[in-house]
Amino acid sequence: MSIQKQTLFDVYGDKGLPADLITINVIRIAIATIGIFLNASVVYVTVKCKTLKSPCHFLLAFECFSNAVFQTHSWLSITVIFNPGHQFIDMRFCCKQLILIFIVGFTTSFTAALLVSFDRLLSVLFPLWYLQRIVKRTFYLIPLICTLFICPAIIIWAIYQIVNTMPETSQVICAPHECTVGWAGDLSYFIFSVINFLTLVNYIIVWIALKWHASKNQNQASFEWTHRIIKTLAVLMAFNLVGHSMNSIARMTVPRLDLDITQSTIVTHSLSCLTNFVMASDGPILYLSNQEYRQAFHKVFKIKTNSVATAVTVKHISKNNLNKNNGQIPVN
Repeated sequence: MSIQKQTLFDVYGDKGLPADLITINVIRIAIATIGIFLNASVVYVTVKCKTLKSPCHFLLAFECFSNAVFQTHSWLSITVIFNPGHQFIDMRFCCKQLILIFIVGFTTSFTAALLVSFDRLLSVLFPLWYLQRIVKRTFYLIPLICTLFICPAIIIWAIYQIVNTMPETSQVICAPHECTVGWAGDLSYFIFSVINFLTLVNYIIVWIALKWHASKNQNQASFEWTHRIIKTLAVLMAFNLVGHSMNSIARMTVPRLDLDITQSTIVTHSLSCLTNFVMASDGPILYLSNQEYRQAFHKVFKIKTNSVATAVTVKHISKNNLNKNNGQIPVN
């Protein structure tokens, strides 16, 4: 059964891709390449800096690592700049072999964001247990990491099923959306929608819980770190929701606009640029909106700052935390 009567290869296989589609893919490759370095910097800083060792930090680093893995796939589309006749590759080779690791990276990025929200939820709802659990961090993280690969396994299974129904002669540029077609695309969209919804619900509950603790208890030192990081995580979540909303709008409107294969591909690849931009923004957002990450970046990359002012600030915060919390360490 054929999912689409006419493909991009049918139209441009011999004469070559149009300039606007080539330009969009080159832009996507450029954005993804920048994103790879930005996300890799977060992973590197997390590994090198001793202050970024909580489960939340680890999960954020894993999310950035997954982003970088996915963004590497954009270089598979470098074939668009080749001469006509060499711009496409076999669909089954692409979707069953080349693209799989990048599908895993894309999916684990979303599930890692969900686990970050779940980790913050546990730290707020069960602060005493969470603080004691830190000594057994490995046993806490292993089940979470294992759950990361459930959704990728489902999506890869769906890709295999749908690709097997395509003609063996099918050729693609080798972008992920070319492998998630038909009901496999619908399933993937549903999974990502559920993940985003659950992530949003978790943060709403965290926000309500923090407000409740603020109204019932004057001692807020144990939640100060969560208060600080939740603002940063809210910005990350907002970017993800914008990207997901744009994709949702495209899914609802493009099929009704009676676009030809070229126009619909341009829209899809343009949205792919947006997806890569959102994934590339994690590092800058963590740096700009969170003082802890900013100081870690400065320390690891030896960026000169006003060390005197920083020292005074840290001393003041530490003293307040100890006074408010009777010497206890804030929950991370």
